[in-house]
Amino acid sequence: MKLVSFCLASALLAAPIAPAFAADSVLIDQSFSAPTTPANFGFPTGAEVAGGVLNLTKQMSNYTTSVKTFDSAIAQARTLDLAFDWKTAVAASGNKTGVELRDSQGNLVFSLAGTTTELRYGLTGPVSDSTTAPDSLNPAWTKIGYDRSKWYAVNLHLDFTLQTVQYTIATKETAARVMASGTATVTGKNLAKLVAGNYYGTGVQSIDNFRLTVPANAANGQLKGKTMYAFGDSIVRGHSYSRSFVNLTAERELMNLSKYAVNGASVGPSSNQLITQVRNAPSRAPDYLVFNGGTNDAELIYARRYAVGAMADGFDPARFDKSTYAGSLETALSAMRTKWPTSQLVYVAVHKLGSRDWFTQLAIRSVTLQICAKWKVPVADLFNDATLDTRVNSQRVAYTFNELNNGFPGTGGTGTHPNLAGISTFYVPVLTTALTRPRIPAVQSPLTQQEDQ
Repeated sequence: MKLVSFCLASALLAAPIAPAFAADSVLIDQSFSAPTTPANFGFPTGAEVAGGVLNLTKQMSNYTTSVKTFDSAIAQARTLDLAFDWKTAVAASGNKTGVELRDSQGNLVFSLAGTTTELRYGLTGPVSDSTTAPDSLNPAWTKIGYDRSKWYAVNLHLDFTLQTVQYTIATKETAARVMASGTATVTGKNLAKLVAGNYYGTGVQSIDNFRLTVPANAANGQLKGKTMYAFGDSIVRGHSYSRSFVNLTAERELMNLSKYAVNGASVGPSSNQLITQVRNAPSRAPDYLVFNGGTNDAELIYARRYAVGAMADGFDPARFDKSTYAGSLETALSAMRTKWPTSQLVYVAVHKLGSRDWFTQLAIRSVTLQICAKWKVPVADLFNDATLDTRVNSQRVAYTFNELNNGFPGTGGTGTHPNLAGISTFYVPVLTTALTRPRIPAVQSPLTQQEDQ
């Protein structure tokens, strides 16, 4: 049996590939640790920056509003990512305060509010000029029981070309609990206003860590209606959750997704092999074939069930050593190219895994990049182009899950399966870049091998 020599770990990788995308363009990044310009973040009434947060709806009457208008650069942006923390101090039954994002015509983009017992969010509702906030102009609320003593983290992806909003609302704590997540069609056509509404009663609400960015490589609608088949293991499947990173990408871009990934799948020889998924999928060609591999192979190779192997000379399947990871990967690529010759392949190199042997990961990565370069397969490279590294304990806790909590992925996983925060922060942007700006890795040097004694 041939195994990669791990004694030469430093030589397993060629020079790192340059990041595939530039940094996001930051439009607003406000922590409210000091007075803002304009004062009070641009709210004319009921607002005060104090104690490191922005307090809103202070001493405001029933059904009243205070409006921050965004500048023209923001209003003209077609795709935006917005994150902020929110908390309410309503104390009496029947009181309700909240914030609304609206466009220049008064159409709703997103809204969030709180009562003493319910967290509410809305994505549809009447058009409003935001001069007042009567019940008749309230958004159509979705209501969730919540703990009003907590801060809540809101993350939004706003696409005004497609008129969609992808949203996640979660508790702001180490063991974060997702309260709501989804993708919705909205009537809003741009981001023009942030409206603080005192719907009824009294109650200050607070905002912190308000960050608005333009994604570095937004798809801007070019993926709408495209078809995608997705193959691989539980990272593609979603583990115990129905929405993995391919789902969130397809939702966000209005793509048509068919997912064939299976928990526990491997590229190399096993009873649950990638090639089986490829053979069982429909013969009709999609626009994109997205797949991963190596996660479960890392365990099987480390246990010496089979070897990493080496890239074959040429493209004749008869020359592929199907008893190895490398030969099995080339077999799968050959099958994809033969079955769907017009489809664009994209390989997803998963993040740095704290749950797998490091040197085995490096060995698999090296031969995989060699093979992708040979077959001219673009790589969505989470390993190199994202900072997600679950060998770091804080990242493992914050960005991976084992079990569902409240019907959504929790936190504190083993480091393998990204939760919604890991998916939206790292996986979706890198995959979107690979779909819209495919990049083939540079040719890698062959691995040094030795006979296993």
